[in-house]
Amino acid sequence: MIKSTDLFHLPYYKKSPYSGSMKGMRFYIEKAKENDTDVFQVWIFPGPLCFEKTADDLKQSKTFAFTEDSIAVIADWLNDQYIRREDYWNKHQSLLSG
Repeated sequence: MIKSTDLFHLPYYKKSPYSGSMKGMRFYIEKAKENDTDVFQVWIFPGPLCFEKTADDLKQSKTFAFTEDSIAVIADWLNDQYIRREDYWNKHQSLLSG
């Protein structure tokens, strides 16, 4: 499972997006703007391809407040999404992920 400590602190996202994976579920986190307010935009999508190479119709996204507290909420959301569709994600594991 993803822990909030596995994700970076707020200053990291001010400069760069972050991508990672949990078995066959890949995720991409970046700072975005929504109604002139900074937010976290978080996408989940099946592996093994990277965010840019995955078809948009395979991606699901959610926004969160751009605060340090949201990092724990994002980790919880990612874990929940993995658990809800574990069989689906496991079918999309890379051969390299073991």
